[in-house]
This record gives sequence, C-alpha cells and structure tokens, in this order.
Amino acid sequence: MPQGEPNQIRTAASTFHGYDQVVRNGITSQNQKARGISLLALNAALRAVDPSLCLESALRISNGRMHVQNFTLTLSRFKRIVVVAVGKASSSMMKTTLSSLDNWNAHGILIVPKGQEIPKFDDRVEIFFAGHPLPDEVGKKAAERVITVAQGMTKNELLICLISGGASAMLPAPPSSIPLKDKTAATSRLIRSKATIHEINTVRRHLSRIKGGRLAELSHASTIISFIMSDVTGNPLHDIASGPTAPDPTTYLDAVQVLKNHGLWQDAPFTVKSYLIKGLNHKLPDTPKQGNPVFRRVHNFVIADSHIACLGAKRAMERRGIPASIVSSTVDMEAKCMAQLLASIANDKVRLREQGAVIFGGETTVEVHGNGLGGRNQETALYAAGRLSGLDGIAVAAMGTDGIDGHSTAAGAIVDGRTYERARKQRLDMGKFLDQNDSFSFFRKLKDNLMTGRTGTNVGDIYLVVSV
Repeated sequence: MPQGEPNQIRTAASTFHGYDQVVRNGITSQNQKARGISLLALNAALRAVDPSLCLESALRISNGRMHVQNFTLTLSRFKRIVVVAVGKASSSMMKTTLSSLDNWNAHGILIVPKGQEIPKFDDRVEIFFAGHPLPDEVGKKAAERVITVAQGMTKNELLICLISGGASAMLPAPPSSIPLKDKTAATSRLIRSKATIHEINTVRRHLSRIKGGRLAELSHASTIISFIMSDVTGNPLHDIASGPTAPDPTTYLDAVQVLKNHGLWQDAPFTVKSYLIKGLNHKLPDTPKQGNPVFRRVHNFVIADSHIACLGAKRAMERRGIPASIVSSTVDMEAKCMAQLLASIANDKVRLREQGAVIFGGETTVEVHGNGLGGRNQETALYAAGRLSGLDGIAVAAMGTDGIDGHSTAAGAIVDGRTYERARKQRLDMGKFLDQNDSFSFFRKLKDNLMTGRTGTNVGDIYLVVSV
C-alpha cells in the first residue's frame, strides 16, 4: 500500500472495494505506488462532484431570498414550491434542497435508479424507483406524475428541477401513439451503435412529452429553476438528461437523419417511424427553440461537470507532490482511440516524468458486437493494457463517476506494465475478450476492476495516466 496521509488512504480504501488487492496487483513497488495514487486521485474526483456539496455551494437562502450566482429570487412570492429531482444524483440533491426549504411549503417528486439506496424522506416527497439504462413502467408512471403536477401549477408557484445523468432513461414520456417498448427498442439500438450521446438524445427528445424543453413548455409555474449535474461533454443544456427545461436546437429531420446515418431507420418500430414522419410533415409541433417566450421564466444552472472532477483529481495528486495536468475535460471519442492516446502518453517516459500525471475527462463510445459484459471504461483500459507491457511506475485508469460501467457492476479498471504479463500467465487472450466486448470478465479474473457501487453522482468519465 502506498505511503500517504492515513485519512486519504482510509477514504480511498472504503470507496474502492478490494482496494488492497488492486494495489498489490501492481507487483512492483513502483507500480503499486502508481496504482495507489491513482485510486486516491479518483476518490478525490468523486468527492469534488458530491451532489450535496456542489448544491450547497451553488444555492444559498437567506432572509427569505434565494441566491444562485447572480440570480436572486424572493421566495415569499410563491404559495408553493414543487421540487422535481431525477437522475443518478437525485436523492442527495433532493435532501439538500428540502433542507434549505424547511421553512417553505415544498412538495417533492423524486425519481431514482432502481436498486439505489436513498436517505429517508418525510411525506413531502413522492418516490419512484425507475429503470436505468433501459426505461420501465415505473419510470413512465413517474413521468406522468411529473406532467400532471407541472401542468397543474399556477403563476404563484415555483418549480425547481434537480437534474443529473440518467434522467433521460428514468423519465420516459413517449407520445400516446408510441408504446414504451417501441421507444426503448429504438433508443437501445442507438446505444449499441456508434451513435454519440448528442445523436441518441436528439432522437429521445423527439419521442418525448417532457424532453427538449417540453417540461418548461407545459408547466404553468411563473418561475422554473434547474440545478444540473452535467454528464455530457461541453455541458450543452439540451443534451443533459435530454434538456427538459432547455431550448432544443434540433428538429424531427435531425432525429430521422440520426437513425438513417446509423442504419437503424429501416428496422425502427413502425410507431416510431410514423410519429417522426408526422413531425417531418409539420403535423406535430417541434420542440421549443431558443427565443421561445417560455424560456424567459427558466433559469438553468450547471453546478458540476467533468472539469470539476478533474480538478479534484489534480489537486489530490499535487498535495502528494506529484505534478498533474488536465489535458481535456471534454473528451469525446471511441474507447479504442482513447486507449491509444493514454498508452502513447504512458510510453513517452521523458515527458511524463516531467508532468507526473495526465488527466482527461469526458466520455467515450463503443460499438457493441459481442455479448460479453463490460463498458466503455473497462474497454478503454483493456485496449491500453497491451500497449503498456514492460513499463514500470506507470498506471492507467479509466472510471465512470457514477460507479457503473456499461451493463457491468464495475466503475472501470486500472492497468499497468505488468497487466499483459499477468494475463498471459492466466492464458487470457485480450483480443478475444475485446471481440466479445467482455472487458468486465477479463478484469474480474485479474481482480483489476474498479468497484465502487453506485456513487450517487454522475459527471461522465475520468481517465488518468500516473507516473511515479
């Protein structure tokens, strides 16, 4: 185990299940040190984007007034406040917000991922445990409840939305002509393709009664405030949770083109195609655009993103005397390309020795061909592992800040210059595992998965190259 501040060690050990084993797997003392520091940095990244802390920093209520950045609102104007929280960070965001509103008439609707542990709430809060990453009937029921409440609000009521990653799947509200299973089929095929999150959400927005600014459009509240944890590179408001309170720059034509570009239009469910064609023919209103008067009463605030997580990792390493640089917090590329980039940095020993550690944030994509278990972060690590053979004192880590990588139970994985050798001794063929998109199984055999469980936050992924 690396030397360092005991409190830091304990915190990282409690965050990562099997911490000691993951560190020992480095074999050499230098690799072990690089692994230990990587885990401490990743833990610090998670701490930096703790939803409660981020919300407490952004929101202040004093003397009956709400202060958010340069925006101020007098709460006595409103007879009731409705708080809608949806996404992977929703429970802690709801808890923090309601604590701030203890003296006000507030009612909450909380939508959390099925299986996630949440704190206890009083009877002010309705709770729904919705499906993720695939929508389910509970999520649809939650969406209907949100629509009903929002439509019933009056001019003297305030709507607060607490939005975080995962909300697109957890709050499905397809038009009445599209069964939930058909919308799920269309979007799940997109997710398995090479489609970017921007493309996936373009389709989602145009198959929804909530997304793409429609929640703001249907609510009669005089003021709408959204606090947003961004899991999308660049923080485009229309893409984070598919932008329920943000103007949508895309059209029905864009949604159809996405499906055609990825070869999914021909086999798309009939109800989906029929609905989008009606939109193309202007028989349906498009999502509200920039300049729509509805957005004059909407105030969107991004309170956390990938860059904040990267800063947390950077500061943690610098406190331990390791220089670190953030190359980019808006990575958007295929997992294989990300792996090649990380490996090339790891092999540039002279420059890396000067930099100490290199940090990236963002999100990669994987085109799924096999039936294995894994995700984009473990696949990135697996691609990189074969290009690190023989290096000492260097670790490469890839982790999803939500604690879930793809359909696996891991958050990501960590590799070093001995990973290839250890795999070969166990007769593990990296190529076969990659062909089957089975990176989780590969790293499970090596005990190099990064296991955190659900973290209760989500700002995308973080990638490290650490040299000691």
